[in-house]
Amino acid sequence: MHKVVKTLVKERLVIVGGGMAGSKLAYELCRQQSERFHITLIGEEPQLGYNRIMLSSLLAEEVSSADMALVNLEEMVSSGATLISGDPVQGISVEKKSLTLLSGIVMSYDKLIIATGSRATMLPIDGTQASNVIGFRQWQDVNLMSAIKGSQPVSVIGGGLLGLEAAVGLAKRGHQVTVFHRSKWLLNRQLDTESARMLQRKLEAMGVHFRLGASPQTLLQNEKGLVSHVKLTDGEQIATKMVVMAAGITPEVALGKKAGLQVNRAILVDAQMKTSCQDIFALGECCEFDDQTFGLVAPIWTQINVLLAVLAGNHARFLIEPVPTKLKVSGVNLFSVGRIQPNQDDNCIVFNDVGSNHYRKLVVNDGLLVGAILYGNVADGSWYFQLIQNKTNVSDMLDLLVFGEAYCQSKVA
Repeated sequence: MHKVVKTLVKERLVIVGGGMAGSKLAYELCRQQSERFHITLIGEEPQLGYNRIMLSSLLAEEVSSADMALVNLEEMVSSGATLISGDPVQGISVEKKSLTLLSGIVMSYDKLIIATGSRATMLPIDGTQASNVIGFRQWQDVNLMSAIKGSQPVSVIGGGLLGLEAAVGLAKRGHQVTVFHRSKWLLNRQLDTESARMLQRKLEAMGVHFRLGASPQTLLQNEKGLVSHVKLTDGEQIATKMVVMAAGITPEVALGKKAGLQVNRAILVDAQMKTSCQDIFALGECCEFDDQTFGLVAPIWTQINVLLAVLAGNHARFLIEPVPTKLKVSGVNLFSVGRIQPNQDDNCIVFNDVGSNHYRKLVVNDGLLVGAILYGNVADGSWYFQLIQNKTNVSDMLDLLVFGEAYCQSKVA
């Protein structure tokens, strides 16, 4: 009697997108499910698996290129993964379960994950096509900013998180940086006017200049086709060597749309990260769940854990949770989470120590903490965040809540 030996044939799992989401998923799959899948990671950038969050630190010369790794690529290759960089996917055939790369390579898949991320949003103004107008999303953007010699005027359009990180990095390199922001205060989605004013003073001391409530109308070009001046709506012209566009991000959905996936602002997914097509998943900045898109790391890491469980045949569901905001600028301590602009029914608690640049604002509704801003001393940020997540009733400690966990411990117990 002959013994029948079954040979396990690995499923072909292809991840399109070599950014943080795609690389982290590929790495964890190599560690956890390499016996089940043959994993291929494809990225359009020359570099795979780097920590995009560290780009601002790389620009500010606080870290080196050797510090940028998010995952161990050599370990992935040793586990049998195939890594392809600088050769982006041009098309997906849902019917044939295959995809085509720029180089002409055609690759088949059993399961496909789209993690194409996002692009820097280019505002609809004249001049953005010039080669010295860049975003702040990729390693190549940092290389272009690092190539500017001497002390040059540089313009940053957008006073959000990315814009401020780019501005500080450029200022630390000795450039004359001007940030244009159409709102009347910085980080207007995360801060109120008082905390934004404190932040602005700190960044001005670092050498960054601000034009708030100012909208560039045109980017004027010289005879070489490079932007030489930013023209504002009032006609004022400000000289510049480079323009960094940091006015938000746009999910990269071209591949998904071309393949026939359901797309709104981003690729629509369910709670298991499944798209509208069988065996195709999406995660990260290119996906949309419950009318929301995702630009912060915390929910994307959760999506990865959900997808790892789903691919392993287990049950898991993605849930949207509040995420705190922290500014990645050396010497600036800032924390913001939840609802920062109180409604009529909210109770607002404010602490402002002007001398020590310490500001706190807590928003409470019906006994629950629903929002917090901390500037200066942010040590209690994670505790406030936990109170919000756990829906802890804080009614009996409202008089001490703004002073932090140490003052409230006896009340909590």
